[in-house]
Amino acid sequence: MQPRELSIRTPHLTFAALEWGDPDGNPVIALHGWLDNAASFTPMAGKLDGIRLLAVDLAGHGRSDHRPPGFSYDVWHYVEDLFYITDALGLSRFGLLGHSLGGVVCSMAASSILQDRVMALVAIDGLFPRARDPQHSPQALLSYINQRRTPDDQLPITQYRSKQQAIFARTMGQFRVSRASAELLVERGLKQEGEAWQWSFDPRVKLGSPTRFTLEQSMAFVQQISCPAHLIYVANGPLSVVLEQHCRWLSHIHLHPMSGNHHLHMDDQANAVASKVSSVLGGRL
Repeated sequence: MQPRELSIRTPHLTFAALEWGDPDGNPVIALHGWLDNAASFTPMAGKLDGIRLLAVDLAGHGRSDHRPPGFSYDVWHYVEDLFYITDALGLSRFGLLGHSLGGVVCSMAASSILQDRVMALVAIDGLFPRARDPQHSPQALLSYINQRRTPDDQLPITQYRSKQQAIFARTMGQFRVSRASAELLVERGLKQEGEAWQWSFDPRVKLGSPTRFTLEQSMAFVQQISCPAHLIYVANGPLSVVLEQHCRWLSHIHLHPMSGNHHLHMDDQANAVASKVSSVLGGRL
């Protein structure tokens, strides 16, 4: 199934997106993970039933606009982006689907600015913002300001001699993916500069955040999700340990452990994840 390319203009930025499925199906906005792009949802898109899937490149990722100079990529800005995207699309009621960082953004939005509009939420291996011990805040701010002293055009950018080299590098990244998945991500997320190839994402997305929520603040977002919410995650993965530690805050979240890796919606479990997403978001919302 070939997706339709979309351009979504908001008051601040223009976002690129891919659309699959029945235009009359349940609208579901999908947000990918950090340093990925909308092609992250390609392997499962054709397996969804009753869904109009709208996968958006986050700001600074894929083919979407980068933030203006001086602006940061802190997670709450992505939540604000999502609010404007839903308005630009003219959606009053919709489902949310997010992987990793995208799952965090979706849960934060579903518990705050979009709480009355989100009908259901499915998060994949990511649900709540990473917490920080308050005592580490001064050092985090120091590091952040020092990072920002480097001019934007001097931030390090990895270059490749060919797309094939970039694909191989992506398969060996922090969160490894299959070659087929790497090809999808590279095709949408790579650009040519002269004779070299480099990622199209804004190098500033790699800068650390000066502020993170405390554990109580982070979990407050989860606690205040009022729509049906499901979390698909890697059994015995890093997130599973955190879930066990904080299970008292998650009693209303439907948990679905699966085997596989962090990108299980692209690789190992694309069919199973698509089936679960269809059952939650493809029915009557």
